[in-house]
Amino acid sequence: MSKSLKVKAVSLVASVALLGGTAWLASGATGAYFSDTQQGNISGTVGSIHIAAYGGSGTTGTDLAFTNLLPGVAQTVKLKYTNTGSNPQDVYVVFTDPTALSALNNLGRYGEVHLAANGTALFDSANLNDHLISGHCGTLDPSGCWPLKSQYLLVSNLAPGATGDMSFSFNYSGALKGQLPAGSAAAPWNSYPVSGQFTTVSGDSGSGLPYEIVATQHGITPGQ
Repeated sequence: MSKSLKVKAVSLVASVALLGGTAWLASGATGAYFSDTQQGNISGTVGSIHIAAYGGSGTTGTDLAFTNLLPGVAQTVKLKYTNTGSNPQDVYVVFTDPTALSALNNLGRYGEVHLAANGTALFDSANLNDHLISGHCGTLDPSGCWPLKSQYLLVSNLAPGATGDMSFSFNYSGALKGQLPAGSAAAPWNSYPVSGQFTTVSGDSGSGLPYEIVATQHGITPGQ
């Protein structure tokens, strides 16, 4: 073969290699490859936890009241609530004022409390002491001192649109004596602070038992 023919042959081989390179690279060994694309978008909505609460008579508002309590005659007030959010939720009652709560728990055997949710008892005590008294009530359990705690789970995983209720019963024991003189204004229930109570917040005074109905995500307790 002449010198000139060899040069042409080399050029021809190089050209074929270059032309064939695309098909060879497309086999997946390296370099370029086939592809296809589908467009998408990540979207969604934000859930909500909301609750509406109202008095047992069906009126709006969450203030409940006992009227003219007498020893040995229990009274019950009731609250209803509805999940107005878009997600299942847990519902709690939280007694928000430690001074007021301790004043109630200072009644000992003079006061009796029953708390229920949706017909199920959550708390029952006829001895509300929140501190141990030697020789009087023994331990902090139902057979001794049994104070009302600061919060209780009323319902778990309440569905959107579903409703529930809470009832709170109170009874002064027959041992309560010493009513106010005739003509006196009605004495408020559970005035606070009182002497000897377990917890006192400086400057905190009033009457009643402040509370909140708190809705949380399922499994989350208030304050978390």
